[in-house]
Amino acid sequence: MSRLKRIMYIISSVSLVLMFVFFGIYRLSDARVFTTLGITAMTVCYHFTIRLVIGNLVDAVMCNEADWRKPWFRERKFEEKLYKRLKVKRWKDRMPTFDESVFSIEKQPIERVIGATCQSEIVHELDVIASLAAIFFTIPFGELWVFLITSVLGTIPDIMFVIMQRYNRPRLLKSLKRRNK
Repeated sequence: MSRLKRIMYIISSVSLVLMFVFFGIYRLSDARVFTTLGITAMTVCYHFTIRLVIGNLVDAVMCNEADWRKPWFRERKFEEKLYKRLKVKRWKDRMPTFDESVFSIEKQPIERVIGATCQSEIVHELDVIASLAAIFFTIPFGELWVFLITSVLGTIPDIMFVIMQRYNRPRLLKSLKRRNK
């Protein structure tokens, strides 16, 4: 298991325990601060746990072999200009990776790496949806601003990962084309 994945499991577990502790203290003391702390811990637990669940489920189903020929994964006309404006080339290599060997063309066939970029894109797109779905926690708990802020902030890294995968894929496809010639 990668270091990053291990850290995510730890954060998920610790926040789950803290959630129960804070809600328990609130029930005993009626001090409102413990509700806020419990909701915060619950939100952190949700965001980390849902990402682990989505990643593990998609990995179990796709095994890094997403079909990169599908229209969803094709580069759109506007993307190249967008990526230049966002300066993706400057920051993409600073982003963490769950398992670098999966994206290494030295360790994997290039077709498998391309499939892994598609799978990663799917995972992060689902993570964006799951992050925004956390806003519905306002129904039982109130605290709209807590859920809205954490949901929106939670989408930012996932959107960056989607952009990074979509930026890298055309370059990998060019390498594949050169290799096949």
